[in-house]
Amino acid sequence: MSKKRIVILGGGFAGVYTALYLEKFIKPSDEIEVALVNRENYFVYQPMLPEVVGGSLDILDTVSSIRKLAPKTRLFIREIDHVDLKQKQVILSPQFSHKPLTLTYDHLVIALGNVTDFRGMVGIHEHALPFKNLADALVIRNRIIEALEGASASDDPGWRRQLLTFVVGGGGFSGTEVVAEINDLVRKLAKQYPRINKDEISVHLIHSKDRLMERELSESLSLYAQKILQKRGVNIHFGVRLQAATPNEAILDNGEKIQTKTIVSTVPSSPNPIVESLDIPQIKGHIETDSTLLVKDSDHLWCAGDCSAIPNVATGKGYCPPTAQFAIREAKVLAKNIVAQIKGKERKEFKFKALGMMGALGHHSAVAELFGKIKFSGLLAWMFWRMVYWVKLPGASRKVKVALSWLIESMIPQEAVQLKISPSQGIAKLHFEPGEIVFHEGDIGDYLYIIVDGEVEVYQERDSQKNVVSTLGAGSYFGEMALMNQRTRSATISCTKPTNLLALRKSDFGMLISSFAPLGESIQATEKTRREELENR
Repeated sequence: MSKKRIVILGGGFAGVYTALYLEKFIKPSDEIEVALVNRENYFVYQPMLPEVVGGSLDILDTVSSIRKLAPKTRLFIREIDHVDLKQKQVILSPQFSHKPLTLTYDHLVIALGNVTDFRGMVGIHEHALPFKNLADALVIRNRIIEALEGASASDDPGWRRQLLTFVVGGGGFSGTEVVAEINDLVRKLAKQYPRINKDEISVHLIHSKDRLMERELSESLSLYAQKILQKRGVNIHFGVRLQAATPNEAILDNGEKIQTKTIVSTVPSSPNPIVESLDIPQIKGHIETDSTLLVKDSDHLWCAGDCSAIPNVATGKGYCPPTAQFAIREAKVLAKNIVAQIKGKERKEFKFKALGMMGALGHHSAVAELFGKIKFSGLLAWMFWRMVYWVKLPGASRKVKVALSWLIESMIPQEAVQLKISPSQGIAKLHFEPGEIVFHEGDIGDYLYIIVDGEVEVYQERDSQKNVVSTLGAGSYFGEMALMNQRTRSATISCTKPTNLLALRKSDFGMLISSFAPLGESIQATEKTRREELENR
């Protein structure tokens, strides 16, 4: 590879805007290639996600094509398996095969953001809906409509009340904005169901602090937000946490139980597992950088966005907050500094002071605080909120689409229509013909396989010779060795008869054996026996 390669991990604000600015700062004569790795080929404009739940925006109004935004950037739509810092490689998970893809880099930008963390919260992972990305927003909206349909069809008062009770955990920006949208949506759509009485609807916001959005807004604006939501029918529980959940109720840490079928959790995020696995300086799961966004003790690793711990030079206190306005500006400085580092020039410090904070409260109201001094609320703040975010939307076509959606939404009543997308199955069914290979020796371990019927042979190739290790039939399983040892496949699996398999994904396999100890012990014993057999050959 003759060109210098910059690899960016993550397609959020920090990652995408780093690519955008690199395209501006890199000249054709610089011989620099930019690559970006992300799960999806689109960029989600996170501040407007609550409006997808509320139906003010269509599902596609908040997304933009990364290829269109950054046409000169090479895009890889894959999961990240792991990062090899010593070899300067990013290993990407297989796609349409069991072969991983390896990207070699000269400079690596880590902008992976955070993930939803349900650890220590019993039943939350199983029964609460997260609110983190576009898919989450769609699932929440579908659940609300499904609950309304179920309540309308039932004659049982207790069941109707349970279906029409909605609980949101967390009173920060995300929780406050999404509960406002849920409350507006439920009460608006309920008018289309003659059998639903508005008095049956109950919306709850659970918050562990004394006031809403206390870290982001002044006390006066927090109290205004509280007053507006309560006036519109939201029951706010202060000083308590969402501790656990079952299929039928939300359980608070003060012992109170709320009968409901819809729980939305905006719990604090945790570091991305890829970030946690990296042997680099970190502060509470966030990668420590200097003021130029270069990772401590490195000359080619960079970090920005939610997963970073960047010194807040502007205030001289703490680290830069994980907000979009910071991430976009971090990306610009980061891009300039990478180019400067490659050319042997001096890097610049990142220095930015927050312009302000805004929060939407639904129903044409919001709160806004600018420069720590100017505070306003209500309709004016809502109009300002929409204007600012509309201006910041990437791409002229996206701006037009969003403006039209807002216009149509103001003139035409919303309809209670679900957009259901079938989820991917945890267990996949596969069919192979004789002679077909399930996976090759050296492939990455991504599935556990169970033989429903048919037959496979397990073999290794040594000195161009095929050495058959064993033959497996119906009821047997294989593939556990690579999964349990976090390594590549140690043998090739070939079908000798028409064979039907069940394939369990790596993540689901880990959950299964960790939750059911006897099964985990049995598989571990089998893995040990098979490993010893291979080693003794």
